[in-house]
Amino acid sequence: MLKVELTCLQGLADLEQLEGPCMEVLGDGDPEGVATVIRLGLSHLAMTAKRLTDAMVLDRLDAELDQIDASTPARFNCFS
Repeated sequence: MLKVELTCLQGLADLEQLEGPCMEVLGDGDPEGVATVIRLGLSHLAMTAKRLTDAMVLDRLDAELDQIDASTPARFNCFS
């Protein structure tokens, strides 16, 4: 599984855990609570974006290494 996919799944799992408590706070109508939930959501968005960028870089490096491994002659394999 790609690192980007794992990062997306982790982000969704985080949001699912936060959904219940956040909905309670939003239902209360307290302005400070609502502001806190919004800040939490924006922080989660920023952190997930950073993690996705890192995951995309790692996936790209993995793909490039796979291309290098595929083009390397078998004569360099010590087990052949």
